[in-house]
Amino acid sequence: MSTKSDQQQKELIRDRFTRTVDVFGDYAVSYRAQFADTLAKLVLAGPGDRVVDLACGPGTLALQFARQVRWVCGVDLTPAMLHRARGTAQADGLDNLAFTLGDAQALPFADGSLDISVTSYSLHHMPDPSRVVGEMARVVKRGGRVGIIDIVVPEDPARAEAANRIEIARDVSHTRSLGRKDFDDMIADAGLRILASEVHEIPRMFDHWMQVAGWSRGDPAYIETRELMEATMADDFAGFHPRFAPASGKSPGEPPDIHMVNTALFLAAEKP
Repeated sequence: MSTKSDQQQKELIRDRFTRTVDVFGDYAVSYRAQFADTLAKLVLAGPGDRVVDLACGPGTLALQFARQVRWVCGVDLTPAMLHRARGTAQADGLDNLAFTLGDAQALPFADGSLDISVTSYSLHHMPDPSRVVGEMARVVKRGGRVGIIDIVVPEDPARAEAANRIEIARDVSHTRSLGRKDFDDMIADAGLRILASEVHEIPRMFDHWMQVAGWSRGDPAYIETRELMEATMADDFAGFHPRFAPASGKSPGEPPDIHMVNTALFLAAEKP
């Protein structure tokens, strides 16, 4: 991808996560804390470890890892997210945390200088996710671990394309969600070996999923995304397992919410 396109993608990411710093931050730091704990176990995080959380957002992983390791640095492109993360760390009395503005595709650390590198729900925003995984591998020492949480889509290309069409309608900073084979190939290309992996089906409500992306009912992005989602209901073609929720609490004639599932891959790998 060209430098211009790469810069445009960074601007889309900054815009999206600046707009949603509060609503996304509230969700990510509270609900996703349990995901951070699961990943910490998979990467065998311990009290002597030095960790980087890349594309850290509001500190989804960093804040939880800081309670279990020696030191964590969160790196992110979006100043508003870093400001929020620093405020939360201070409020929680965590003093083994640092946050810095930076690019996950070019981490500001020397080769082999850290014990663990982690990221959550970031690779589907990256122009070149394999480059990011390569950076994660580069900065950890031999015996160091790499941990990833991200959306995983069906292996069938048509179904994966349908899932990504929905994701991009919801969030223009979304590039491409990957299939399991894509993750395995990136890990192998980075010279890593997989230690553990888990697939979690995470229940969501469509309206809240859209709200976290900055949209409400009536917004064009909401309408387009919902139409695409409803079109996959009959055969679950995109893999979101969508079904209409009971209409209780809605105004007469207003469409019901939709129960759906985000399928996430939790993956831990080691640098031999």
